[in-house]
Amino acid sequence: MAMRNVNHAVTLAAALLAAGLLCTPGCGKAKTKKVGEREIRVTVEPLTKRMYRRTIPVQGTVTPVEHAVISAKIGGTLEMLKVDEGDSRTKGEILFGIDSQVLKNQLTVREDEIKVKNAEYESAKIAEQSAMISLKKAELDYERFQRLRQSQATSQAEFETYETSYEKAKMDVQSARAAVVNAHAQLKQAESNLVIARKNLDDSVIVAPFDCTVTDKYVEENEYVTVGQNILKLENQKKLEVECFISAVYYRLIEPDKTPVLFSRDRRAVVTYKAPSVDPESRTFKIKILLPENIRMVSGTLCALKLVLEEKEAYGLPADAILLRAGDRRIAYTVDDGNCARSVEIKPGIVDGRFCEVENAEELMDQKFVVTGQTFVNNGARLHIINPEQ
Repeated sequence: MAMRNVNHAVTLAAALLAAGLLCTPGCGKAKTKKVGEREIRVTVEPLTKRMYRRTIPVQGTVTPVEHAVISAKIGGTLEMLKVDEGDSRTKGEILFGIDSQVLKNQLTVREDEIKVKNAEYESAKIAEQSAMISLKKAELDYERFQRLRQSQATSQAEFETYETSYEKAKMDVQSARAAVVNAHAQLKQAESNLVIARKNLDDSVIVAPFDCTVTDKYVEENEYVTVGQNILKLENQKKLEVECFISAVYYRLIEPDKTPVLFSRDRRAVVTYKAPSVDPESRTFKIKILLPENIRMVSGTLCALKLVLEEKEAYGLPADAILLRAGDRRIAYTVDDGNCARSVEIKPGIVDGRFCEVENAEELMDQKFVVTGQTFVNNGARLHIINPEQ
């Protein structure tokens, strides 16, 4: 009876072995699995090459690059207001005008004043020339009578008369020259007054300083306005930028015209301005980014973007495939020839969204990594790969 049981056990073991349901322990030493051994369903993939970016999310306010509040340069009645809120104008088009009749009259007066002062100046120059001729005549008479006096041919009284006439002629020349200088100065003053009158007349009509849209209007037509009173607010809404305030810890990492910026849908730009100093109270500094033309926004709105602090092409894995272990170690599971899991150490680099750069990729290029189901995997666990084409 005992012999029959032994033979029966041997026969059963042989049948199980032939059916592949009995194997020696240890995954990787045999390609057959033990009875009831559990396979973990996973997907695998090799290291993939992609662009990795170290970024910081930032929010900023959209502002126009060109903007201005236009005020009245002269006082008067606003007789012409050619725009309303929402209207667009190109550079050089008329925006508004102030009553200019008085200014035109002042310009006419200044032009006439120029004619008068110019005539006075010419008259003063003629008087100077006449005084110089008289001086020359007095000088000759003085020299002649001086010789006659030395030869005792004339009296002392007569000599003194010509000497006095000569001194007076010299003073008349000085007076004539002073009159010329004064007339010339008055002419220059009149010319300056004419320039001011023309400018005042020009300032009565205001044109658009740049291509713009009227975003606010502070007065109505036919109102009286004073010098410096605000009339219109203008913005160039076709040229916008984003103003952001970011932490001072990033100050040395931001370079104008170099640091990339990512908007939605991977539309790119660069930082165009960085404040020369950090605000001591908030410990932040301002940057500006010119909005790409294909991004349509309105000034005053909030805009989200990412500053790219580092950017490079490298190999990596989905971040979920990399697991944290004791001692701040990072591992991932690979698949050996027996479809069993084997852990390898990972040196993580830049984490960009769902992916993580692997800095020791060179030594792992021939491996396939578990990218789903890894949380159920232990070292040596048998795996069932559901994407074997990888």
